Amino acid sequence: MTAAVQQGGPRLLTDDPGRLLCVEEVAALLGMSTAWVRQHSNGLRRPGIPSVKLGKAVRFRRSQVEEFIRSMERLA
Repeated sequence: MTAAVQQGGPRLLTDDPGRLLCVEEVAALLGMSTAWVRQHSNGLRRPGIPSVKLGKAVRFRRSQVEEFIRSMERLA
């Protein structure tokens, strides 16, 4: 078990690549707040982050988050 899990923080992002990520993990990966991630995943803000709704929970596929990051890159 990692220190982040023991302290209640986001899990290691290098875990199982097929595991869905939670809002806190995506926020840490993007360097943004959890509120920002929620707003961009539920359609309130653009650009939208692809997400999976499971009841009240929202989860993210790491591959889709990485593609989102690539799509936001700006070329000089």
